[in-house]
Amino acid sequence: MKKFILSLLVVFMTTTVIFAQAQKEKEVKNWFAQIEKTDSDAKKTELANRIQNGMIDILMEAEDPFWYDFPTLKNVGKILSDDNQIHMYTWNILLSDGTPQYYALFQHYDYDAIYIMSQGNARIPATSGYVAEKDWYGALYYEIHPIKFKDKEMYMVFGLMTSTNGETQHKVIDVMSFSKKAVKMGAPSFITPWTGKKKQHRVVFEYDKNAQMTLDYNKKKKTITFDHLAPIRQTADGKDVMGPDMSYDALVYKKDLWTYKADVNAKNKKDKKKKK
Repeated sequence: MKKFILSLLVVFMTTTVIFAQAQKEKEVKNWFAQIEKTDSDAKKTELANRIQNGMIDILMEAEDPFWYDFPTLKNVGKILSDDNQIHMYTWNILLSDGTPQYYALFQHYDYDAIYIMSQGNARIPATSGYVAEKDWYGALYYEIHPIKFKDKEMYMVFGLMTSTNGETQHKVIDVMSFSKKAVKMGAPSFITPWTGKKKQHRVVFEYDKNAQMTLDYNKKKKTITFDHLAPIRQTADGKDVMGPDMSYDALVYKKDLWTYKADVNAKNKKDKKKKK
């Protein structure tokens, strides 16, 4: 009888927790809806902070927080690393002038840690230098892959950023390393012709806001294949705007470096992924 009562209590407590999580997630979902309805940038930022704090509360109270993926939140990008070590959630809001603000939560399974990221002023990151959590440039990450750099476990991410000039958008290839207390972005592991063949900490692409640019990661071949960008039009002030020209370049990994290779054959790629 005691075992039966205990089982009922466990079921009741579990049901109560699940119900509370569903209610909190419903509240977070409502805050996203309110952002779309208000014209006040101050209100949007306030609601965005509520969303981030609300999601943290849900994770902290979840029975198995790493695997909880906010099933009803459609405004949040959710990706899991191939080694099941990193769970990432990213989203953004648009201010009245079109300027984006980005937010993110990263979870590390082994460290049992949540890393909180927010970015108030839109900026495109430099290709050199490390970036700390408090200086995060902001992006919507849509792919993450475990890699090694100088025998250290790291993660390569692909991210999308909206430009503030109304003409272009950006994609970034970056590298993340985690400790128990912090996440750091960047590693001097890229060699491209755009920076005089000096080692870059990340790669940034800028291209037409209406175009699609593909980044394809091939784990087996240790290659990142991507659309070659060429001028497709000019802005009113005469600046070239880039776009894919149906040819492809690549970054090929060897001896801790991702080195640029021009004009590769990307036809019939077995591991080709859908465009983002």
